[in-house]
Amino acid sequence: MLAMFTIVSAQQPRQRMSTEESAKAQTERMEKLLSLNAVQKTKIQAIDLDLAKQWSEKRQSTQGDREAMTAARQEIEKLRETKYKAVLTADQLKKFIADREQQQSQRGQGGQRQRSN
Repeated sequence: MLAMFTIVSAQQPRQRMSTEESAKAQTERMEKLLSLNAVQKTKIQAIDLDLAKQWSEKRQSTQGDREAMTAARQEIEKLRETKYKAVLTADQLKKFIADREQQQSQRGQGGQRQRSN
């Protein structure tokens, strides 16, 4: 018996979000995660837009240099935490840090999944 399998990928290449879209998505995620009030949301949105612009510039200037991109990303994340501290309550900040650590842990394990045959 001959079985033939065809794999069809329905995925389209992902388009990179604009700086504004990226900032908006980050703010919406934080609004849901941290139950931001209106004043906090406005301030977080401004922070996220500023950092998204900085990341875009750094990503372009470090293109192809993975170490430099990683360092730039870490710098942006440190800035985010510092700026968020001025806006969030202590409980919201703890939740933000815990979520970020979980995200980093998941990214770190992403390429190490074992396949079952």
